[in-house]
Amino acid sequence: MKILFIISNLANGGAERVISTLCDEFNKMGDTCEILYFEQNSGYYEYKATLTHLPLYEKYEKRGILNKLSKFWHKLSKFWRINKAIKKSNSNAVISMLDQTNINVLISTFFTPKSVIISEHTDERELKSRFWRAMRRLLYPRAKALVVLNESEKNYYNFSKNAKVIYNPLNADFLSLKAPVNKENIVLCVGRLESVKNYEFYLKSLALLQPNLRKNWRFIIAGDGSQKERLLALNNELKIGAEFIGHAKNTKELYAKASILALPSKSECFGNVLAECISFYCARISTPTAGASELITHAKDGIIASELEFAKALEQLMSDESLRASLAKNALRRLADFEPAKIAFKYKELILS
Repeated sequence: MKILFIISNLANGGAERVISTLCDEFNKMGDTCEILYFEQNSGYYEYKATLTHLPLYEKYEKRGILNKLSKFWHKLSKFWRINKAIKKSNSNAVISMLDQTNINVLISTFFTPKSVIISEHTDERELKSRFWRAMRRLLYPRAKALVVLNESEKNYYNFSKNAKVIYNPLNADFLSLKAPVNKENIVLCVGRLESVKNYEFYLKSLALLQPNLRKNWRFIIAGDGSQKERLLALNNELKIGAEFIGHAKNTKELYAKASILALPSKSECFGNVLAECISFYCARISTPTAGASELITHAKDGIIASELEFAKALEQLMSDESLRASLAKNALRRLADFEPAKIAFKYKELILS
């Protein structure tokens, strides 16, 4: 069987990591994969697949009185070009990733009998445009199936037929149990320095911690983004001393040292870090996002705290080593949920259904 994945950009995001892992698993099953992408390949992940670049968004010259017509044709022709690329792939199944790409693929296959599985990896509220939201509601019911990451998203997409919750898979590096040794007093955050990750709130929460407790801990933030300068200024203003280390290629080393993994996001559809850190015995604390509710059972294998309660809950976690150990140990039971072979099998079931 040949499976075609379609995504706009091969960067370092969660959807790209999922495709990389699934291609590896499908390859083990004897299937072949092709990835059709529209923008650029950062080379961050390895793919056991044929990579096909379809440059839909390349710059073009706008000339004379035909400027508007040229621009219109450039936008309209992308559907024909996507359709042509799908036909050329001669695939048995098409899996599209992320909202606007899903919509473009569903339009492109409107008059062709090709079953398309679409997959969502962001909170539905992240799509702000009224036009794109309307198109999503109109076109998603045409998909053979919709893959979402939590029950809350599944309930939202009740207008789409055959919505299934399938978690993101973890690769072997995050599934092998690591002995909980050499843990340091580190509270770790991993994620883009963007508004949705809520780091401004996080730094203000750290400022509320007892000074004597705070001085014995390191607060490491791994990630980069548009809010970097603003957050660095706030960090200095509040005299927090948080360490901004930029994008980390090897997060495993950070998980291995950290005692606590904090995720202060405004919204998370899944929150890969909440799964990745489990085998490294990190105690998890998160704001109440849909992803956290899916991956954490409050006070049993992690802490879910509202913004009003976050600083107090973090302070309690930092002060109580036995609590951290208990939460980390209980979370190990969730690892089996993220096994790549199990996740690939669920996708295969959708393809064959």
